[in-house]
Amino acid sequence: MSLKIYAPSPGRKAERPNIAQRVAAIFGLAGLVLAWAVVLLPCAVWLLFNLVFNRPQDAPARQQA
Repeated sequence: MSLKIYAPSPGRKAERPNIAQRVAAIFGLAGLVLAWAVVLLPCAVWLLFNLVFNRPQDAPARQQA
């Protein structure tokens, strides 16, 4: 068995994506960014709200026996 790896000849031009593929890639990337923003933004707001308004109360000092 031998592993054959296809390597285009140096004179051959590399295939480039056409405009439709580029537009689809841009929309896909924008969709991923938007999805992360929709998930992370409410989490960040909730965390900030909790840190500001629900500050932990100081625990009373332990009484020694």
